[in-house]
Amino acid sequence: MIDDIIKKATGGLDGIVDDLLKSAKGKVQEKISEAFAIGKLKSFKDNVERIGQVKTILNPDSIVNLNNIFFDDAVLFDGEKIESFSQFGTKQVLVEGGPGQGKSLYLRKLCIKEGAGSNFIPIFIEFRNLGYKKKLKEELMEAIEDLGVKLDNSLFDFLAKSKKIVLFLDGFDEVPNNERTRIARELETIVRTYPDLRIVVSSRPDSGMGSSFYFSKRKISPMSLDTQKKFVNHLYESDKEAESINTILSNSDFISEVTTTALLLTLFTITYNARQFKPDSLSEFYSLIFPTMLYRHDRMKMGFERERKAGLTDYQMQRLFNSLSFLSLNDNNTRFPSYLFQDYLHNSAKLDGLPENLEDRLIDDITSITALIIRDGFDEFSFTHKSIQEYFASVFISMLSEDRKIGFYKLVINDFNEFRKWQNTLSFLETIDERNYRKYFLIPYKKNALCLDDNSRININYPSLLKLVGSDSKVRIDEAGRLKNFYWGDTLSSVLYVQYSEFAKNAINSYLQSKAMMLAEFLSYCDESDYVDSQDLDGDYVIVIDKFFKENKIQIEVTKYLSKRFDNSSFKDEVLNLEADLEISDKVTDAILPF
Repeated sequence: MIDDIIKKATGGLDGIVDDLLKSAKGKVQEKISEAFAIGKLKSFKDNVERIGQVKTILNPDSIVNLNNIFFDDAVLFDGEKIESFSQFGTKQVLVEGGPGQGKSLYLRKLCIKEGAGSNFIPIFIEFRNLGYKKKLKEELMEAIEDLGVKLDNSLFDFLAKSKKIVLFLDGFDEVPNNERTRIARELETIVRTYPDLRIVVSSRPDSGMGSSFYFSKRKISPMSLDTQKKFVNHLYESDKEAESINTILSNSDFISEVTTTALLLTLFTITYNARQFKPDSLSEFYSLIFPTMLYRHDRMKMGFERERKAGLTDYQMQRLFNSLSFLSLNDNNTRFPSYLFQDYLHNSAKLDGLPENLEDRLIDDITSITALIIRDGFDEFSFTHKSIQEYFASVFISMLSEDRKIGFYKLVINDFNEFRKWQNTLSFLETIDERNYRKYFLIPYKKNALCLDDNSRININYPSLLKLVGSDSKVRIDEAGRLKNFYWGDTLSSVLYVQYSEFAKNAINSYLQSKAMMLAEFLSYCDESDYVDSQDLDGDYVIVIDKFFKENKIQIEVTKYLSKRFDNSSFKDEVLNLEADLEISDKVTDAILPF
């Protein structure tokens, strides 16, 4: 008994495994003993510790311990610091944060913290590393095996019910677009099957988990100016270096409003130290990254210039990097093996008319000089951050011919999966390709969303309604049909033009408020599969809004209601004015230019 107490107090995972062995029986007990044998448990512990060995864009040449560089105040949830899983106060959590807010590092930190404690066995899995050839449960079991613990169905079932496991699933937004709906639903199935299984999922907002009511959503807050200054002090040992940057943050509203994420603030410190330059727009800010990283090492060492093995000029290197970013993002790959890296570089060189057979030398130049793509494992490479890939892909698109741009913008309007892939790239294009973005994307999108006809009348059809509010959106009601809550699905509108989405959701809310009796009747005669009954809902029910409209044959009624609400709003005039302003701008251009 004393040995057990000592093991629990000092051994962390050993004590938890000991508890699992005591609670199991028969063959399951034997399987646990085998899966967590001394050698395998040591290997598993080593893998947990390795999660905390990371590279940073500030020091890309070295691997550092996450505990030594992680700044806790950079990841706050409505001002609250959550440093352990139990502080969430719920079993399944969705951590949402925008690009560069530190979601991945945060999940790694939580995983390491749990690994050092005596409450849970932590398992960290990156969605981008799954194969998506099998059911999610099987993919997770294979990923766990890669960490050193081999599971079969019976052992997974036992562990998932044991209340001793916590899964940290990082980067749901990196699930391939055509697989997200399936993976989201299978993740919900796992939660329904194993309600005591602790799970933390990280994702960018509006990436496909929005309609799930199984996960409690926690959003990472933007860093305040005060937190930014503390972060800069954390980055630099030199008080003088930190002070000069903090002075700029205090005196520039634009910069401090942009650098609200750990990534952007770090990139600003790098670019400012190298160039003493203060950008005036987000795109200008990103445009400095490549040339700065290209010379950052050289400027740190007086008289030293790092040799470029491929022999490309700055201009050639940047064009190549733009093409590489586009091609890899088009494949939805932020991380890729060396053979695929070579393939991207081969095609990028062809697009830019560069000599052939430079791939190996280019890999060396890009990884060792710019550090915007780094080695990530034995034979893998990855962009330092996805937003870097997205920005330089936008530069590539902005330099295409107008016909090619029209094709690209049509693609993302008509295919929601493609939109998801390019949504952050579009935010950059809004600035660096403003005219084409407005003409071929924004105005057509808004007119399509409102279903504006040739006479400028709004006549929203049912498919358009679902695009505005989400085809998988759900409403929570009591037995009397009274509305309790909504779980809105992710849509193009909710990302691109929030006002359209929010207006439509408020209208549907009002419409359903008037349908309480119909909702109650729907519950009384619908099949069990038409609604979700959960013990956690205190007797309430969750139904799919689309299903309710169709079963009651009120699609035409609700679209007329929504069309009328939009017709009485300012949205129609806004899009018509946008179109008129663009026509005037084009006429002025035609009148001034001689060609």
